Amino acid sequence: MEPVAAMLPYLTKKVCPADAVGEHQLVPFHVERVAGLYENRRSGDCGPVAIKFLEMHSTGNEQPTMASLTDDLVDIFRKQYGMEIYKDWVVPLYL
Repeated sequence: MEPVAAMLPYLTKKVCPADAVGEHQLVPFHVERVAGLYENRRSGDCGPVAIKFLEMHSTGNEQPTMASLTDDLVDIFRKQYGMEIYKDWVVPLYL
């Protein structure tokens, strides 16, 4: 997140009026990680983790939380998404 936090002030300056940005125009944003949430440290898992969070929001879960996710659960729904894509996109090609 550090590169993004450092880049955001420059993007803000580029697209926002000067009076909206304020006097600290190029100071990097302060970012703190929320404690107790699942932290994706493996390459390739960000898409499935983001989709799972969107699913939790879209199904009416009033307080979706990523705290209960583990790497093992992420592995399971990566496989599940892979099988669903195969079933919906590849299988019909052979029918």
